[in-house]
Amino acid sequence: MSDEERDFEEQQEEEEQEEQQEEYETGNRPENNVVRYGDAICLKHDATGKFLTSKEEGYSHDGTSGQQIVFTNDYEDDESQEWLVLPVAGTDQELGGEVGFDDEFKLKHKETGRYLHSHPDIPSPVTGQQEVTGFGGDDETDENDIWVLQAFPDHEYPEEDYLWHLDIPLVIRHKMTGQTLHSHDEEFGDGNEVTGYVGTDDNDKWIVAFE
Repeated sequence: MSDEERDFEEQQEEEEQEEQQEEYETGNRPENNVVRYGDAICLKHDATGKFLTSKEEGYSHDGTSGQQIVFTNDYEDDESQEWLVLPVAGTDQELGGEVGFDDEFKLKHKETGRYLHSHPDIPSPVTGQQEVTGFGGDDETDENDIWVLQAFPDHEYPEEDYLWHLDIPLVIRHKMTGQTLHSHDEEFGDGNEVTGYVGTDDNDKWIVAFE
């Protein structure tokens, strides 16, 4: 194959990928049991059975950033518990692409448009762990909005299948601080506190579910 033919084929492949990305309809729930960039998901905290939630209200505890509160509560089946899984700019991930272990992503709250966010040295409202918030929007995002999907230690996953499936427990780790998305039985507002946590324990398991 000549260089010209190779260049032509590569150009065609790029154009096909761009068309596929443009055609992928964002905001729908995952199909075929696999999460893709652009999908809308609900995240169930495995240990408590409550769902990751946010609303248009700022934290007000001592030392807070004052950004939008994030917590867990019972399943509501509405946009307050839906999060868009979005690719990170500058990576090779794209809308419609499957999300796998060690992939980076952002979670955008469907109802308020804020990104799931965390930052160092700011305490959570109840336990004083790392604060997790909703931040920014279409015109504002930063490196503290980036999360990484990871396997939970010692959980047995299907061999050679490292994709984000529904109904399996996984860890969501904050890229910049290395802390895990965490919840527990500590009550906060309408539900339970959500934090960033040092280490990994059973309160770091999250499952994509819709009930």
